[in-house]
Amino acid sequence: MSVKEVKIKIDDKEVTVPSNWTVIKACHENGVDVPHYCYHPDLSIAGNCRICMVGVKGAPRPVVACAQPITENMEVTTKGKDIEEARKSVMEFLLINHPLDCPECDQAGECRLQNYSYTYGRDHGRFHEEKVVKSKATMGPHVKYWGSRCIVCTRCVRFTDEVSGTGELGVIYRGDKSEIALFPGQTLDNPLSLNTVDICPVGALVSSDFLFQTRVWNLHSRPSMCSDCAVGCNTRVDMDAKDNIKRIVPRRNDQVNKEWMCDYGRLSFPYVRENRLMKPMVDGQDAPYKDARKAALALLKKKNTVILVSAWNSNEAFAAIKEFVEQNLPSASIAGYANTGRADEVFPGFTISGDKNPNRKGMQEVLGIDADASLKELAADKERIGTLLLVHNIPGYAITPEMKAVLDRTESVILMDLAKSDLLKYGNVAVALPTLTTFEKSGTFVNKDGIHQKFLPVMEPVNFGRHEVEMFNNMAHDIKAESAAVAAGNGAVKVKA
Repeated sequence: MSVKEVKIKIDDKEVTVPSNWTVIKACHENGVDVPHYCYHPDLSIAGNCRICMVGVKGAPRPVVACAQPITENMEVTTKGKDIEEARKSVMEFLLINHPLDCPECDQAGECRLQNYSYTYGRDHGRFHEEKVVKSKATMGPHVKYWGSRCIVCTRCVRFTDEVSGTGELGVIYRGDKSEIALFPGQTLDNPLSLNTVDICPVGALVSSDFLFQTRVWNLHSRPSMCSDCAVGCNTRVDMDAKDNIKRIVPRRNDQVNKEWMCDYGRLSFPYVRENRLMKPMVDGQDAPYKDARKAALALLKKKNTVILVSAWNSNEAFAAIKEFVEQNLPSASIAGYANTGRADEVFPGFTISGDKNPNRKGMQEVLGIDADASLKELAADKERIGTLLLVHNIPGYAITPEMKAVLDRTESVILMDLAKSDLLKYGNVAVALPTLTTFEKSGTFVNKDGIHQKFLPVMEPVNFGRHEVEMFNNMAHDIKAESAAVAAGNGAVKVKA
């Protein structure tokens, strides 16, 4: 059912908007900033912070923009002395009991109270009574609460009611003593809990994992994408001056994840620096890249060569592998596999995919391979494998019975991987080539809904790893160089470094 479009004026500028929008949405969508605390586009309207007041022609006093429906020919004013005075009064009211602890507050630098105080704060306080001091609490394994900083916007309460549907939080007491609290017997430990920290406009809810790590103005940020599951949540990666990842937060994409992401994905980044495969290895010893590639190419000449690639690789890697095999190893076969999954975790406003692979759909599109069926078929085949080129890149991978069956009948393994995983320790890895994480390279993943998403590097590589596309291109170059040398009757082959 189509929504009727209506014409309104915002600060004397005529715009056309859907009739089911509120004034604040109409303003924001047309580039007009209206300050707000309690309003969030993905949550129900509370209308309790009152700072989003605007003027509406015909109304006797400023109205709350987040709760005011649009009507035909409405004239909205977002500036003016009465509006500014109303917002200043709201700010004064909110700051009456607020502690002056910005120097130690984790929200400093990205706090709306700080930001709005520059525009709407008074230059002196008129409240001389004793401030109300509220409780502190550990809400759950990842979230802490500073009650005195809380402005009771109820965003967190509405999130647990409407998006996670877990309902752990509520408001207790009344008046200036109101604060957020857990219901008896409850703990904020649902896998979406850290979204409450993201949407808290002040420093009331903070992340235990990020607490006191650094100041936000000492971080630099890059847009990225979560590879923890098949949803492909859009993210922002915050890093310090040494490119150490300090936190990952969701980045808005209404087609994919809105403004949410799960705790699993946002806390998965330690693998970037832990137990990484740092240099190429040949027979367990560090080796230069050209020597490792030379050894790999010698192994690929064996009979019954199989290229086994995981659903953690990009479309570009799949395409490079396909081209390499077609042009250089026509007798080899390509198979696929996936990280072990589990059941989807379904919440009212968000679903965490049980498919723990970022690019299963991409494998199907580029290689025409069903990852699960492919590995089962390969495992069931009893013919001995001469060389297995394993393009892995799955952090924290546990070897499955099917993978074990394949490895057990393989003579030699060439492993392309991120870390010194159980695969490297299995015993028949002749050559190991370090690769890069999604934080260190570019590529394309196709999520569970078939949406193609490009990701770019956010940091310099922490190891001597290389992109799979580069490695397959270099191996193809080495093969051509060798063939040209043989054709010319010259045994000397120039190998790319």
